[in-house]
Amino acid sequence: MSNHRPSYGPLTRAATLFALVLAGSLGTAVADAGTGATPSAAAAAQSDSADVPQTYTYQTVDYPGSSLTIFWGINDFGEMAGQYSINGGTSHAMVYRHGRFEPLAPGSLMGTYFSAAGGPNDVGRMYGGYADASELQHGFVTRGSRIETVDFPGHLNSNADGINLFGAIAGVYWDADGVYHGVLRRGYGLDTPIDVPGARDTYPLGINDNGEVVGYWDIKPPLQHGFHRSADGQLTMIDVPNANHTAAFAINDLGQIAGYYEDQSKAFHGFVKTQGQFVNVDMPGAVGTVVTAINNLGAVAGEYFDATGKQHGFTATPAGAALWNRSK
Repeated sequence: MSNHRPSYGPLTRAATLFALVLAGSLGTAVADAGTGATPSAAAAAQSDSADVPQTYTYQTVDYPGSSLTIFWGINDFGEMAGQYSINGGTSHAMVYRHGRFEPLAPGSLMGTYFSAAGGPNDVGRMYGGYADASELQHGFVTRGSRIETVDFPGHLNSNADGINLFGAIAGVYWDADGVYHGVLRRGYGLDTPIDVPGARDTYPLGINDNGEVVGYWDIKPPLQHGFHRSADGQLTMIDVPNANHTAAFAINDLGQIAGYYEDQSKAFHGFVKTQGQFVNVDMPGAVGTVVTAINNLGAVAGEYFDATGKQHGFTATPAGAALWNRSK
């Protein structure tokens, strides 16, 4: 999950087509009044790829009555978490499970201030960020029904962007200079910096159960490059061929990496990288697709933009896989 400076996200084009996990939105999403899930106009489509074509079944999944829906996580049971806003208002954290949406921790995360969530992992733990009354941001993780704040000591703002089954957290902090620095937390006080050498910003966005971390880095925003950090700390760069910029958002336990890139015409495409090969994930009929999450079955989730610029949540399930809770 990406978070961020009030009003501007690090993955924002000059025209600010989208801002990831921000308080704003671009319009009213279409939602089913019962579950919030609607089939796409083309339920199955083949992704464009010069390498390995992959057939996905796409589904729009919007929070009922929302003007914005974004997912930041998906587990192996098809449960998802993200953010929504109503009538262009402040975004709030939510979870989607058993075919239904629920606000996340309405007693503590709802109200005037921003919040967004990712996950859940396969034992139900979620993560994310929220703003306080002074507009500073704090990370959080869930433990059962409790919300536990995640702050990186000595820094103004923090965010939690992933938690694995062993409790390891991929996070980020930033201060008044607005520069992002990554952190791998394996226990309170056991923080390992993640900074790509020579980068201005290093932003971890996902972690798997093997301890691998992915994210993006840049020298001059908004020209991002993806990165992969192995469990032993080795860094590898990730760039979609011929892309203007690339960001890696998630990695599953099989090593598949999901994210988005901007092409030469400035259009956004989701991607899944498997054994070095990139496959596009493009919601049929969308003008831009951003993949933010992938589970161990290869199903992905994220957001897409329709022709009016409205942001919708979606899932894309590869042939042979299934989102189990879709029919529950």
